[in-house]
Amino acid sequence: MRKNVCFVMVTVILLSTLLTACGPSLPEGCEKGDVKVGMVSDVGGVDDASFNQNTWDGLARADEELNACAKFIESQAQADYEKNITEFAEQDYDLIITVGFLLGDATAKMAEQYPDVKFGIVDFAYDPPIDNVQGIVFNTDEAAFPIGYLAAAWADMQDPGDPQVGYVAGMDIPPVTIFIVGYQSGVDYYNQQKGKNVQVKGVYVGDFEAPDEGKTQGNSLIDEGVDVIFGVGGKTGNGGLTAAKERGKWGIGVDVDQYNTLPNEKDILISSCLKRLDNAVYAVVEATTKDEFGGGGVYVGTLANGGVGMAPFHDFEDQIPDDIKADLEAIQQGIIDGTIDTGW
Repeated sequence: MRKNVCFVMVTVILLSTLLTACGPSLPEGCEKGDVKVGMVSDVGGVDDASFNQNTWDGLARADEELNACAKFIESQAQADYEKNITEFAEQDYDLIITVGFLLGDATAKMAEQYPDVKFGIVDFAYDPPIDNVQGIVFNTDEAAFPIGYLAAAWADMQDPGDPQVGYVAGMDIPPVTIFIVGYQSGVDYYNQQKGKNVQVKGVYVGDFEAPDEGKTQGNSLIDEGVDVIFGVGGKTGNGGLTAAKERGKWGIGVDVDQYNTLPNEKDILISSCLKRLDNAVYAVVEATTKDEFGGGGVYVGTLANGGVGMAPFHDFEDQIPDDIKADLEAIQQGIIDGTIDTGW
């Protein structure tokens, strides 16, 4: 009898070893049949209250609502990108979402090394396209233009003698500059339509994770007369909004409705410039679960498809004049139908 028990135990051990050798075990929390999705963040981390956090919100929703299992790895430095992507690829993840323009080179390299893994990359599109990579980009100029118009109108209302608007931005790269160009163009449009001269001032800090420097730059802009600050750069931009809060000025959020993510600054936020990363990555995961992954193609978020937009005015709803609200509606429709040029 004892020999039979030993034989059974040995058999179980051998089978377990064989199964492990034949294929990797499922990541913790994943079930058989799930589409395994890994997110590699940029250096801002998933708690940046904007860019990375909004991407993870979309993947968390996919994990909850779809036949998918999502995990994330936070990059502490640019040197981590390839290592973090490799970690998911070696675990046989089905889809890896890389978050940010700066991951473009690392994603392309890893996609070549792991041709059977699907990739989606936020804020990057390849030319020529890569078969196992789907680009995820946003026409954020379409949302930043009406935001610039709103900022100019508010500054003009609050400081008619010297209205100025500003921005505290992260790095000077296309996914950031597209916001600034649209914002500046919206201010210019306000000046043309109203016969005004609202000035725009701003700074690129060169970092997405420097709230103290963002605050310093925000204070400098306020010292120069800026009334409204647009924070465009993760935690760095949030620092600019903190300066506006402490100095009794106003702010505009970015990527998400920061009224909901920045409790300390929410009461000075006129609106936020929305970049619906959550909807975009959810759509990519959903397509993947249906065997409809758009490898070699590009998802483009626009005003027309809800990929970008303006957040509510929240506490300022009753303070924004009806004629400005009507202007903003007309501007957004003009951008959609092509009669208004955002300058990008």
